[in-house]
Amino acid sequence: MYFRTSVFYFVALCIIYVKCSIHRNLKYFETIHATDLTHNIVKRGATLSTHPFNKIKEVKFRTLGRDFRLILTRRNGVLHSNFKAYTMDGDGRETPFHVDHESFYEGRVFGEVKSHASVNLDEGIMTATIQLPEETYHIEPAWRHIHDPEALTMISYKASDVKYSWDEHSGDAGKSWEPPKTCGYVKEGMDLEDEEDDIGHEAGESSLSRWKRQSDQYEYTPTKTRCPLLLVADYRFYQEMGGSNTKTTINYLISLIDRVHKIYNDTTWQERVEQDGFKGMGFVIKKIVVHGEPTRVRGGEAHYNMVREKWDVRNLLESISRMATLCT
Repeated sequence: MYFRTSVFYFVALCIIYVKCSIHRNLKYFETIHATDLTHNIVKRGATLSTHPFNKIKEVKFRTLGRDFRLILTRRNGVLHSNFKAYTMDGDGRETPFHVDHESFYEGRVFGEVKSHASVNLDEGIMTATIQLPEETYHIEPAWRHIHDPEALTMISYKASDVKYSWDEHSGDAGKSWEPPKTCGYVKEGMDLEDEEDDIGHEAGESSLSRWKRQSDQYEYTPTKTRCPLLLVADYRFYQEMGGSNTKTTINYLISLIDRVHKIYNDTTWQERVEQDGFKGMGFVIKKIVVHGEPTRVRGGEAHYNMVREKWDVRNLLESISRMATLCT
């Protein structure tokens, strides 16, 4: 595995998504009102500081049959030291947008040694992922899924209650189906390796013994462990997932990447079981752009943020890649 660090990565997940009924995607969920959350500051530093333990916050609530008491500190890691956020109008003009770093927290569940909580608090509404040894709990604003005129309600659900699309195929023709557990890849310089294999066989050396000798000499120790990201939310994402609110859209994206970062950071990457491998790889967000308007285009032009009901996948990806090239 290898991370590019000299350029931004463009994340297209903000553009391609499907909005479905929550009842189709979850076996069970509950709702929590903003008034059901209890907030307390249990420690505050004598002076203002960006140190994560300068302020310790406690949030208590009950949902899904258990009481939660979260001990939280400010989270700094997922945002780059030079992080910037912008809104973009229909003519492509960027306007800087201030992001409140104080609204992002991480911590643990009180009394649970092996637990982790990643939390965003925005005007009384919480977006959170809470990991415990036996289960992972998710909390997010309810208005994205159910009617909530006051926008003061959240939904809570367990990861084990999420219905995945591949579950629908499990009964097909009486066969058990599951998604692939690994990704296929093609190693760089594969054509050269094929030539080396031919030479090795001609010299009478077995490919297995030569592969073992070469792999034993290979140990990878990463020197750069963070991949900087450029996140772009198109106008439709801004409307539907961000509620036509720039701050809500940005907070959602940060919380989403924070969850992905945790998965990568906790994963041990190794070529073979007998190797120690390495971990601690992850992401930092360097820039976020939110389209507050559809992009205005001339006749015959195509832009991923233009007003268009349907996209051909190939054309959409090409439009996205053109912007990614401009950012490198």
